[in-house]
Amino acid sequence: MSEWLFQLPRPVRKGLAWLFKFGVALRLALYKTGYAKPKRVKAFTISVGNLTVGGTGKTPLVEYIARLLLSAGYRPSVISRGYGRRSRAPLVLVSDGTRLRATVREAGDEPLLLARRLPGAIVAVGARRYAVARHLEEHFQPDVHVLDDAFQHLALERDLNLLLIDALDPFGDDELLPLGRLREPVSEMARASAIIVTRADHPFDHLALEARVRALAGPIPIFYSYHEIVELHAPLTGDRLPPQKLYGRAIGAFCAVGNPQLFQRDLAHYRARIVLFRAFRDHHWYTRRDLARLFQEAEQAEAEWLVTTEKDWMRMESLALPERPPLYVARIEARVEDAEVFRSFLLRHLAR
Repeated sequence: MSEWLFQLPRPVRKGLAWLFKFGVALRLALYKTGYAKPKRVKAFTISVGNLTVGGTGKTPLVEYIARLLLSAGYRPSVISRGYGRRSRAPLVLVSDGTRLRATVREAGDEPLLLARRLPGAIVAVGARRYAVARHLEEHFQPDVHVLDDAFQHLALERDLNLLLIDALDPFGDDELLPLGRLREPVSEMARASAIIVTRADHPFDHLALEARVRALAGPIPIFYSYHEIVELHAPLTGDRLPPQKLYGRAIGAFCAVGNPQLFQRDLAHYRARIVLFRAFRDHHWYTRRDLARLFQEAEQAEAEWLVTTEKDWMRMESLALPERPPLYVARIEARVEDAEVFRSFLLRHLAR
């Protein structure tokens, strides 16, 4: 969702929100009354999604779930719509589980990142998830599909519906786009099989959030998760450092992600001195000019390092980089509190 919409006068946004609400209500009614019916595929299907726009940490959790499935002996596929990709192909096979089959421009940054991080998992991109899932079943025989950002994708039936809620913005101001940040009414939380509260390492009102979830979704499981920087990688030299090396260091940072402020907080968590921070639109395709300006500004700010995310690195790795200051790429992974309970919950549903 373009941020300029949120800058429009409130009366204009209110009118647009009414139109959006009408469209959402009509679509939901078609499925609830049976006029539109979700299609089922053979493999067990897990959806990971959210109610609000903006980054809620879906990609790290999709990776976490797929890695858990791989460790349990399953052959998962990860299916994404591929936001930000340059290809219009209805189906792009990113990885067949053994090797990469697409470029970042064909696949998009997040699917390519997942394919690199998940050897053994099949990764594919396409807006029509049912057609993609059927194709994968015919050619690669996955036994589990993990649908990335699919809570609103009602056309494909799922066996497990995991809804992510951002602890820092759980209900999107209780208003639909573009008056608030909701994609659909909070009452649709009732479709969830379980709730995963992301960014739970930040201060928030646990009791109020749980009470609201229980009122909307009933007695379903609630899990808490967070993500953290686990490593810094210098792509030009191959150096790999622990994030503790950020402590007290003057750095410049930049990103083009759904919630850039969170990346800034992650760096500040390790007591980095952020002397320069630049945020671009989500999925921004960097140019040589962008990078030249960023490195120049970092030098002027006397930054010792420039730091960005792995997702951003996907969209710039083909470009020539200045050598100074050194660029480090932050690897971010999800963590789930009560990890064994979550694992048991997931595998128990798969075994049914």
